[in-house]
Amino acid sequence: MNEDWSWVRHWTDLLDQDEVWRDAQGTILRLDDMDPGYCGRVRAFCLRQADAVYDLIGMQAAAPTDMSESATDAFERAFDEFLNAGDDPDAWLADFPLLVALKHRSEGLPARPEHCHCGYPFVGDDGTQWDHSACYPGIIVD
Repeated sequence: MNEDWSWVRHWTDLLDQDEVWRDAQGTILRLDDMDPGYCGRVRAFCLRQADAVYDLIGMQAAAPTDMSESATDAFERAFDEFLNAGDDPDAWLADFPLLVALKHRSEGLPARPEHCHCGYPFVGDDGTQWDHSACYPGIIVD
């Protein structure tokens, strides 16, 4: 792995990615190289801390420095969504890319599935990310 993950101080720093985990010894591990059982235990460890993680991230939320109307509106929408997630921190945390990837690995699947449930790839042959925002479970595209 060529990336420098030295900026990772706590596992919550990894929530927005689906590639690696940092163990208690500070070792960065590729999720796809981790045993599915270990991934399940890591995911359970994370979910047991959902309330504390919700509080931690809430305390770190900062208003945008660009006080344009669109930036302020976007921040307020995101913060409102965050506040609403406080009703169910477990579900909120489970939606982060890291937890989704850990779930996939705990089921013996790749951390990043290559294909959406619609049947098309997430990344095209040219490396561009495909938009699957309109897909839903059960959709079949021919």
